Amino acid sequence: MARAAVDGAREVLADSLGCLFGEVLFTSSGTESANLAILGLALANESPSRNRILMGAAEHHAVLHCCPLLERLGYSVGLIPVDSVARSDPDALRGHIGVDVLLVCLMHANNELGTINPVADLATVTREAGAYFFCDAVQTFPYCPSVGELGADLVSVSAHKLYGPTGVGALYVRAGTPLAPVVLGGGQERELRAGTENVAGIVGFAEAVKWCRDHPQVQTQKRSARDAFAATLTAQGFLPSVPVFEQSSNVLPSHFHCRFPGIDAETTLIRLDREGISASSGAACSSGSLEPSHVLMACGYSKQEAQEGLRFTFGANSTPEEALEAALKVIQVKDEILQIRSTS
Repeated sequence: MARAAVDGAREVLADSLGCLFGEVLFTSSGTESANLAILGLALANESPSRNRILMGAAEHHAVLHCCPLLERLGYSVGLIPVDSVARSDPDALRGHIGVDVLLVCLMHANNELGTINPVADLATVTREAGAYFFCDAVQTFPYCPSVGELGADLVSVSAHKLYGPTGVGALYVRAGTPLAPVVLGGGQERELRAGTENVAGIVGFAEAVKWCRDHPQVQTQKRSARDAFAATLTAQGFLPSVPVFEQSSNVLPSHFHCRFPGIDAETTLIRLDREGISASSGAACSSGSLEPSHVLMACGYSKQEAQEGLRFTFGANSTPEEALEAALKVIQVKDEILQIRSTS
Protein backbone atom coordinates (compact mmCIF):
# COMPACT_ATOMS: atom_id res chain seq x y z
CA MET A 1 0.00 0.00 0.00
CA ALA A 2 2.84 2.37 0.84
CA ARG A 3 4.60 1.64 -2.45
CA ALA A 4 1.38 2.17 -4.38
CA ALA A 5 0.84 5.50 -2.61
CA VAL A 6 4.37 6.68 -3.47
CA ASP A 7 3.99 5.53 -7.07
CA GLY A 8 0.69 7.37 -7.35
CA ALA A 9 2.30 10.53 -6.04
CA ARG A 10 5.20 10.15 -8.45
CA GLU A 11 2.72 9.97 -11.32
CA VAL A 12 1.11 13.22 -10.19
CA LEU A 13 4.43 15.05 -10.05
CA ALA A 14 5.60 13.58 -13.35
CA ASP A 15 2.41 14.79 -14.99
CA SER A 16 2.79 18.27 -13.53
CA LEU A 17 6.46 18.50 -14.51
CA GLY A 18 5.80 17.07 -17.95
CA CYS A 19 8.29 14.24 -17.60
CA LEU A 20 8.50 10.47 -17.31
CA PHE A 21 7.46 8.61 -14.17
CA GLY A 22 11.00 7.36 -13.59
CA GLU A 23 12.52 10.84 -13.90
CA VAL A 24 11.11 11.99 -10.52
CA LEU A 25 13.09 11.36 -7.32
CA PHE A 26 11.67 12.18 -3.90
CA THR A 27 13.90 13.88 -1.33
CA SER A 28 13.50 15.56 2.07
CA SER A 29 13.41 19.14 0.72
CA GLY A 30 14.23 21.51 -2.07
CA THR A 31 17.62 21.96 -0.45
CA GLU A 32 18.43 18.27 -0.63
CA SER A 33 17.19 18.18 -4.22
CA ALA A 34 19.56 21.00 -5.15
CA ASN A 35 22.44 19.32 -3.32
CA LEU A 36 21.76 16.02 -5.06
CA ALA A 37 21.57 17.67 -8.48
CA ILE A 38 24.84 19.59 -8.09
CA LEU A 39 26.98 17.25 -6.02
CA GLY A 40 25.51 14.12 -7.58
CA LEU A 41 26.40 15.29 -11.08
CA ALA A 42 29.85 16.39 -9.95
CA LEU A 43 30.52 12.97 -8.41
CA ALA A 44 29.25 11.13 -11.50
CA ASN A 45 31.26 13.21 -13.96
CA GLU A 46 33.71 11.09 -15.95
CA SER A 47 35.10 13.90 -18.11
CA PRO A 48 38.19 15.45 -16.46
CA SER A 49 38.11 18.34 -18.90
CA ARG A 50 34.66 19.38 -17.63
CA ASN A 51 35.95 20.75 -14.33
CA ARG A 52 34.10 24.05 -13.97
CA ILE A 53 30.62 24.77 -12.55
CA LEU A 54 28.74 28.06 -12.94
CA MET A 55 26.11 29.46 -10.57
CA GLY A 56 24.03 32.61 -10.56
CA ALA A 57 25.34 35.11 -8.01
CA ALA A 58 21.84 35.45 -6.52
CA GLU A 59 21.05 31.74 -6.18
CA HIS A 60 19.57 30.21 -3.02
CA HIS A 61 22.07 29.17 -0.36
CA ALA A 62 21.17 25.53 -1.09
CA VAL A 63 23.10 26.07 -4.32
CA LEU A 64 25.80 28.54 -3.30
CA HIS A 65 26.80 26.66 -0.16
CA CYS A 66 27.81 23.68 -2.31
CA CYS A 67 30.84 25.67 -3.51
CA PRO A 68 33.37 24.67 -0.80
CA LEU A 69 32.63 20.96 -1.26
CA LEU A 70 32.78 21.26 -5.05
CA GLU A 71 36.19 22.89 -4.73
CA ARG A 72 37.35 20.05 -2.49
CA LEU A 73 36.24 17.69 -5.24
CA GLY A 74 38.53 19.54 -7.66
CA TYR A 75 36.03 21.79 -9.39
CA SER A 76 36.39 25.49 -10.09
CA VAL A 77 33.19 27.41 -9.32
CA GLY A 78 32.31 30.67 -11.05
CA LEU A 79 29.49 33.11 -10.35
CA ILE A 80 27.35 34.51 -13.16
CA PRO A 81 26.53 38.18 -12.50
CA VAL A 82 22.93 39.37 -12.22
CA ASP A 83 21.30 42.70 -13.01
CA SER A 84 19.74 45.13 -10.53
CA VAL A 85 16.69 42.87 -10.09
CA ALA A 86 18.61 39.58 -9.74
CA ARG A 87 18.08 38.33 -13.28
CA SER A 88 20.77 36.54 -15.27
CA ASP A 89 21.27 37.58 -18.86
CA PRO A 90 21.93 34.93 -21.55
CA ASP A 91 24.70 37.11 -23.02
CA ALA A 92 26.36 37.34 -19.60
CA LEU A 93 26.22 33.55 -19.36
CA ARG A 94 27.65 33.23 -22.88
CA GLY A 95 30.60 35.32 -21.78
CA HIS A 96 31.41 32.95 -18.90
CA ILE A 97 30.65 29.52 -20.31
CA GLY A 98 33.09 27.31 -22.19
CA VAL A 99 33.83 23.72 -23.13
CA ASP A 100 35.26 23.15 -19.65
CA VAL A 101 31.92 23.79 -17.92
CA LEU A 102 30.09 20.73 -16.58
CA LEU A 103 27.01 22.37 -15.07
CA VAL A 104 25.17 25.68 -15.01
CA CYS A 105 22.88 26.40 -12.03
CA LEU A 106 20.26 29.12 -12.45
CA MET A 107 16.97 29.48 -10.62
CA HIS A 108 13.62 30.03 -12.31
CA ALA A 109 12.49 32.78 -9.90
CA ASN A 110 14.47 34.51 -7.20
CA ASN A 111 13.22 33.59 -3.75
CA GLU A 112 13.82 37.07 -2.29
CA LEU A 113 12.86 39.49 -5.05
CA GLY A 114 10.46 37.25 -6.98
CA THR A 115 11.93 38.18 -10.35
CA ILE A 116 11.85 35.47 -13.01
CA ASN A 117 14.85 34.41 -15.09
CA PRO A 118 14.64 33.79 -18.86
CA VAL A 119 15.44 30.16 -18.12
CA ALA A 120 14.70 28.72 -21.57
CA ASP A 121 17.18 31.13 -23.19
CA LEU A 122 19.77 30.43 -20.50
CA ALA A 123 19.32 26.70 -21.03
CA THR A 124 19.87 27.13 -24.78
CA VAL A 125 23.22 28.85 -24.16
CA THR A 126 24.14 26.04 -21.79
CA ARG A 127 23.28 23.31 -24.28
CA GLU A 128 25.30 25.04 -26.99
CA ALA A 129 28.36 24.64 -24.77
CA GLY A 130 27.58 20.96 -24.11
CA ALA A 131 26.99 21.50 -20.39
CA TYR A 132 24.17 20.33 -18.13
CA PHE A 133 21.57 22.77 -16.79
CA PHE A 134 20.10 22.72 -13.27
CA CYS A 135 17.07 24.88 -12.47
CA ASP A 136 15.79 25.59 -8.96
CA ALA A 137 12.03 25.85 -9.54
CA VAL A 138 11.03 25.74 -5.87
CA GLN A 139 9.44 29.20 -6.07
CA THR A 140 7.40 28.53 -9.22
CA PHE A 141 6.30 24.88 -9.18
CA PRO A 142 3.63 23.77 -10.06
CA TYR A 143 2.90 26.94 -12.05
CA CYS A 144 6.19 26.82 -13.93
CA PRO A 145 6.52 25.60 -17.54
CA SER A 146 7.21 21.92 -18.15
CA VAL A 147 10.77 20.70 -17.79
CA GLY A 148 10.95 20.47 -21.57
CA GLU A 149 10.00 24.14 -21.92
CA LEU A 150 12.48 25.09 -19.20
CA GLY A 151 15.16 23.20 -21.10
CA ALA A 152 16.62 21.81 -17.89
CA ASP A 153 18.33 18.49 -17.20
CA LEU A 154 17.69 18.77 -13.47
CA VAL A 155 14.89 20.63 -11.65
CA SER A 156 14.31 20.91 -7.90
CA VAL A 157 10.87 21.46 -6.34
CA SER A 158 9.46 21.49 -2.80
CA ALA A 159 6.09 20.70 -1.24
CA HIS A 160 5.76 23.42 1.37
CA LYS A 161 5.87 26.22 -1.20
CA LEU A 162 2.52 25.02 -2.56
CA TYR A 163 0.77 24.32 0.76
CA GLY A 164 2.02 20.76 1.06
CA PRO A 165 3.82 19.36 4.12
CA THR A 166 7.27 20.48 5.15
CA GLY A 167 10.15 18.04 4.87
CA VAL A 168 9.54 16.68 1.37
CA GLY A 169 10.86 17.71 -2.03
CA ALA A 170 11.58 16.20 -5.41
CA LEU A 171 14.18 16.31 -8.14
CA TYR A 172 13.55 15.87 -11.85
CA VAL A 173 16.46 14.06 -13.50
CA ARG A 174 16.32 13.89 -17.28
CA ALA A 175 16.83 10.31 -18.48
CA GLY A 176 20.49 9.76 -19.29
CA THR A 177 21.80 12.49 -16.98
CA PRO A 178 24.67 11.04 -14.91
CA LEU A 179 24.02 11.27 -11.19
CA ALA A 180 25.65 9.69 -8.16
CA PRO A 181 23.86 9.40 -4.79
CA VAL A 182 24.95 11.65 -1.95
CA VAL A 183 22.85 9.73 0.62
CA LEU A 184 23.90 6.09 0.74
CA GLY A 185 22.18 3.06 2.23
CA GLY A 186 19.27 0.91 1.15
CA GLY A 187 19.18 2.04 -2.46
CA GLN A 188 15.73 3.59 -2.54
CA GLU A 189 14.67 5.96 -5.35
CA ARG A 190 16.41 3.93 -8.05
CA GLU A 191 19.55 3.80 -5.89
CA LEU A 192 19.94 7.58 -6.16
CA ARG A 193 18.59 8.59 -2.78
CA ALA A 194 18.78 6.06 0.04
CA GLY A 195 16.55 6.20 3.08
CA THR A 196 13.04 5.10 3.95
CA GLU A 197 10.56 7.21 2.02
CA ASN A 198 8.49 9.82 3.83
CA VAL A 199 5.27 8.23 2.55
CA ALA A 200 2.86 10.63 4.28
CA GLY A 201 4.86 13.65 3.14
CA ILE A 202 5.10 12.38 -0.43
CA VAL A 203 1.37 11.71 -0.60
CA GLY A 204 0.73 15.17 0.86
CA PHE A 205 3.01 16.66 -1.80
CA ALA A 206 0.93 15.09 -4.57
CA GLU A 207 -2.33 16.23 -2.96
CA ALA A 208 -1.00 19.78 -2.80
CA VAL A 209 -0.07 19.65 -6.49
CA LYS A 210 -3.58 18.48 -7.33
CA TRP A 211 -5.08 21.23 -5.16
CA CYS A 212 -3.08 23.87 -7.03
CA ARG A 213 -4.16 22.37 -10.33
CA ASP A 214 -7.81 22.55 -9.26
CA HIS A 215 -7.49 26.13 -7.93
CA PRO A 216 -5.73 28.18 -10.62
CA GLN A 217 -7.35 31.33 -9.25
CA VAL A 218 -4.88 31.24 -6.35
CA GLN A 219 -2.27 33.11 -8.40
CA THR A 220 -4.76 35.89 -9.14
CA GLN A 221 -5.66 36.10 -5.44
CA LYS A 222 -2.00 36.46 -4.49
CA ARG A 223 -1.49 39.17 -7.09
CA SER A 224 -4.55 41.10 -5.94
CA ALA A 225 -3.32 41.16 -2.36
CA ARG A 226 0.24 42.03 -3.38
CA ASP A 227 -0.93 44.83 -5.66
CA ALA A 228 -3.12 46.33 -2.92
CA PHE A 229 -0.11 46.30 -0.59
CA ALA A 230 2.18 47.84 -3.22
CA ALA A 231 -0.34 50.49 -4.26
CA THR A 232 -0.80 51.65 -0.67
CA LEU A 233 2.92 52.01 -0.07
CA THR A 234 3.41 53.73 -3.43
CA ALA A 235 0.60 56.20 -2.67
CA GLN A 236 2.42 57.15 0.53
CA GLY A 237 5.66 57.84 -1.30
CA PHE A 238 7.32 54.66 -0.12
CA LEU A 239 10.11 53.76 -2.52
CA PRO A 240 10.87 50.05 -3.14
CA SER A 241 14.47 48.94 -3.43
CA VAL A 242 13.72 47.12 -6.67
CA PRO A 243 11.04 47.71 -9.29
CA VAL A 244 7.81 45.80 -8.73
CA PHE A 245 6.19 44.87 -12.04
CA GLU A 246 2.65 44.49 -10.76
CA GLN A 247 1.06 43.19 -13.96
CA SER A 248 4.13 41.58 -15.49
CA SER A 249 4.86 37.90 -15.94
CA ASN A 250 8.47 38.70 -15.02
CA VAL A 251 7.84 38.67 -11.29
CA LEU A 252 6.02 36.27 -9.01
CA PRO A 253 2.50 37.41 -8.06
CA SER A 254 3.26 36.72 -4.40
CA HIS A 255 6.34 38.90 -3.84
CA PHE A 256 6.93 42.51 -2.85
CA HIS A 257 10.44 43.64 -1.94
CA CYS A 258 11.32 47.05 -0.56
CA ARG A 259 13.45 48.89 1.95
CA PHE A 260 13.48 51.92 4.22
CA PRO A 261 16.60 53.87 3.22
CA GLY A 262 18.71 54.44 6.30
CA ILE A 263 16.77 51.99 8.51
CA ASP A 264 18.21 48.52 8.98
CA ALA A 265 15.84 45.61 8.46
CA GLU A 266 16.44 44.22 11.96
CA THR A 267 14.89 47.29 13.57
CA THR A 268 11.93 47.26 11.19
CA LEU A 269 11.29 43.52 11.53
CA ILE A 270 11.19 43.66 15.33
CA ARG A 271 8.58 46.39 15.27
CA LEU A 272 6.60 44.74 12.47
CA ASP A 273 6.50 41.52 14.48
CA ARG A 274 4.94 43.42 17.38
CA GLU A 275 2.23 44.58 14.98
CA GLY A 276 1.56 41.02 13.80
CA ILE A 277 3.22 41.50 10.40
CA SER A 278 5.39 38.64 9.15
CA ALA A 279 8.28 39.64 6.91
CA SER A 280 11.94 38.77 6.41
CA SER A 281 15.17 40.47 5.49
CA GLY A 282 16.16 37.81 3.00
CA ALA A 283 15.17 34.24 2.26
CA ALA A 284 12.11 33.00 4.14
CA CYS A 285 14.10 30.10 5.57
CA SER A 286 16.59 32.54 7.14
CA SER A 287 14.13 35.15 8.38
CA GLY A 288 16.03 35.38 11.67
CA SER A 289 19.29 36.17 9.92
CA LEU A 290 20.94 39.54 10.56
CA GLU A 291 23.32 39.18 7.63
CA PRO A 292 22.94 41.51 4.65
CA SER A 293 21.06 39.95 1.75
CA HIS A 294 23.51 38.29 -0.61
CA VAL A 295 20.89 38.74 -3.33
CA LEU A 296 20.81 42.53 -2.98
CA MET A 297 24.59 42.66 -2.82
CA ALA A 298 24.76 40.62 -6.02
CA CYS A 299 22.35 43.18 -7.54
CA GLY A 300 24.88 45.94 -6.83
CA TYR A 301 23.58 47.33 -3.55
CA SER A 302 25.98 48.28 -0.78
CA LYS A 303 26.25 46.25 2.41
CA GLN A 304 24.25 48.90 4.26
CA GLU A 305 21.53 48.96 1.60
CA ALA A 306 21.44 45.15 1.56
CA GLN A 307 20.78 45.22 5.31
CA GLU A 308 17.70 47.37 4.72
CA GLY A 309 15.85 45.02 2.37
CA LEU A 310 12.41 43.74 3.41
CA ARG A 311 10.63 40.81 1.80
CA PHE A 312 6.84 40.54 1.97
CA THR A 313 5.00 37.60 0.42
CA PHE A 314 1.31 36.87 -0.06
CA GLY A 315 -0.45 33.53 -0.14
CA ALA A 316 -3.67 31.83 -1.16
CA ASN A 317 -5.50 33.11 1.91
CA SER A 318 -4.28 36.71 1.64
CA THR A 319 -6.94 39.30 0.82
CA PRO A 320 -6.62 42.86 -0.50
CA GLU A 321 -8.24 44.09 2.72
CA GLU A 322 -5.62 42.36 4.87
CA ALA A 323 -2.88 43.61 2.57
CA LEU A 324 -4.13 47.19 2.90
CA GLU A 325 -4.19 46.87 6.70
CA ALA A 326 -0.67 45.44 6.66
CA ALA A 327 0.63 48.22 4.42
CA LEU A 328 -0.79 50.89 6.72
CA LYS A 329 0.94 49.23 9.68
CA VAL A 330 4.21 49.12 7.75
CA ILE A 331 3.93 52.86 7.08
CA GLN A 332 3.09 53.46 10.74
CA VAL A 333 6.17 51.50 11.85
CA LYS A 334 8.41 53.43 9.45
CA ASP A 335 7.09 56.77 10.72
CA GLU A 336 7.53 55.72 14.37
CA ILE A 337 11.14 54.68 13.77
CA LEU A 338 11.93 57.95 12.01
CA GLN A 339 10.25 59.96 14.78
CA ILE A 340 12.24 58.19 17.49
CA ARG A 341 15.45 58.83 15.60
CA SER A 342 14.65 62.49 15.09
CA THR A 343 14.08 63.03 18.83
CA SER A 344 16.99 60.96 20.13
